[in-house]
Amino acid sequence: MVNIKKQRMKRKKKFKFRAFVSLTIFWTFIVEALSGLILYTVPPGRIADWAHWEFLGFTKGGWEMIHTIFGYLFLIFVSIHLYKNWKSIVHYIKRKVRRVFQARVELGVSLALVVIVFVGAVFSIPPFRSVMDLGSVIKDTWPENKEQPFLVRAEKLSMDQFLRLLDIPFTQAYKVLRENGVEIKDKKSRVIDVAHQNHTSPSNIYKILKKLIPPQKRINRDRLIRKESFFK
Repeated sequence: MVNIKKQRMKRKKKFKFRAFVSLTIFWTFIVEALSGLILYTVPPGRIADWAHWEFLGFTKGGWEMIHTIFGYLFLIFVSIHLYKNWKSIVHYIKRKVRRVFQARVELGVSLALVVIVFVGAVFSIPPFRSVMDLGSVIKDTWPENKEQPFLVRAEKLSMDQFLRLLDIPFTQAYKVLRENGVEIKDKKSRVIDVAHQNHTSPSNIYKILKKLIPPQKRINRDRLIRKESFFK
């Protein structure tokens, strides 16, 4: 009886690699589905970065990283699963293929469905286009959409470039930002990095500096004249 109990204990303690692989595939699929759904509905990148959009504590860049890393993890463990179960999978497929070819009508209908969906998605034919339209509608509902950047990807500029674009002296901007709780450690740092270091958004930094912008620089609802030299 004692030996039987010891054998049972050993069996329980033994690490089951196949179960580990299967469970990892399951959990990574859940994360992939969730992050994919979130990325389907987030505001456009120029707005998400400018307004420092967050959901469940992660920015758009954070969700993109999660989706990418777990995508690779999913593919790796699926590959391991296929390798470990290759003979069983091939045998199963062969058995199923014989049955599928016996069901010719079902095979034809399933292939036709896949082709129709593929063509509809590629050429944006209704109702497939509606799926993307729905995503755009949801994207537009985020409150961050009201905070449009005055210049596309302005948050990617260094603070030095950003201030020169606004015609604001660095010393003046440094003083005003510091008074509002924003520290600039290096004027070569990007606006978005300075914002993250100070737990704020590029949009908020711009709002603080807005009063320092010379009047002649403001046109069309405070959108600034674009200087092409910054983007060459």
